Amino acid sequence: MKKYFLDTNVILRFLLKDNKRYYNQARSYFEKAKNSEIELNLIPEVLFEIDYVLRGVYSLSKNEVVDVLLKLIKSPYLKISNRGLLITIIEKYQLTNVDLFDIY
Repeated sequence: MKKYFLDTNVILRFLLKDNKRYYNQARSYFEKAKNSEIELNLIPEVLFEIDYVLRGVYSLSKNEVVDVLLKLIKSPYLKISNRGLLITIIEKYQLTNVDLFDIY
């Protein structure tokens, strides 16, 4: 089985659907992972970048970003080290004024 590491841009194109071509490519990766055709790995640094871009560039609220991040982390078809720890960190992030990276 092929293994891939998810890039911030792949996830953002999938979430934002702002470029049809890249959205379809990203969706294809997620569908293949759901069908156990490939392994998608997600590292914490990508989560930090997603938070930064969605809040800073796209002006999403912290609660909106937390919802997105938790859905990603809880996706059973993504391989994530320390999944439980990341969930706890994001839940704490939602309740504080501290940056996500600093909580990590």
